[in-house]
Amino acid sequence: MGRPSRTSTTLAALALTMLAGPATAQVQASPGPSPASLAGRSLVLPGWGQRSQGQRRALAYAAVEAALWSFWARLHDQGADLRGEYRDLAWRTGRLPAAERRDPAWAYYEALSKWTRSGAFDRDASQPGLQPEEDASTFNGSVWSLAKGIHFGGASPAPGDPSYAAALAWYRERAYAEGFLWDWRGREGDLAEYRQLIRRSDDRFRDATAALGAVLGNHLLSGADAFVSARVPGTAELRLLGPSVGPSRPLWLTLSWRPPT
Repeated sequence: MGRPSRTSTTLAALALTMLAGPATAQVQASPGPSPASLAGRSLVLPGWGQRSQGQRRALAYAAVEAALWSFWARLHDQGADLRGEYRDLAWRTGRLPAAERRDPAWAYYEALSKWTRSGAFDRDASQPGLQPEEDASTFNGSVWSLAKGIHFGGASPAPGDPSYAAALAWYRERAYAEGFLWDWRGREGDLAEYRQLIRRSDDRFRDATAALGAVLGNHLLSGADAFVSARVPGTAELRLLGPSVGPSRPLWLTLSWRPPT
């Protein structure tokens, strides 16, 4: 857990390979690339437009790009590992025994974190048809209670009535059946751990999304820098700022511009 993905490693190698060579190798005869072309290069690969102008800060943009992708990969991998942990914990201690383990969508695991019991899907399997769970303190019972409120309209239709059939169909679509039932009673400690794992996983994925935002910012900053430096005489200064929240937060670049004196 925490190792950069192959994709981020490849992107880092590509960026450094393109930008590590002598800057003079990219200097062409006048008039050279236009400001828009230089900006486009840096929007695609941060530092490319700077390297085309012989600017040493090209490597800084490339290094930040590589670091951000590595940071994203580490956070994403951590989030995925924690997601696997809370799903495994739910299977071992919360979910009722089933012949086969199936991992449904996120909504199911969210329900497990909010409801102590799923309740039965069919409360009396010995009877013909489907008898929905009536205990509204369980997840399935709350689904049936809501279905009745939507389709019964205050009446009490008998099975076979169109409104009863509509409520039953609504229940079938949203309640969890055999193989997905759960009961955390007597395992409150496991439930607390399960909720904590979900929070930690969500935090890692959220931070990974923020890292992608920083990647986009690096592209935009490099593109703007390349465009302005090609059109306006002056001196640009890049500064690398450390994390202000904690060591797990990404680094940030700032760009300042000084006109010629």
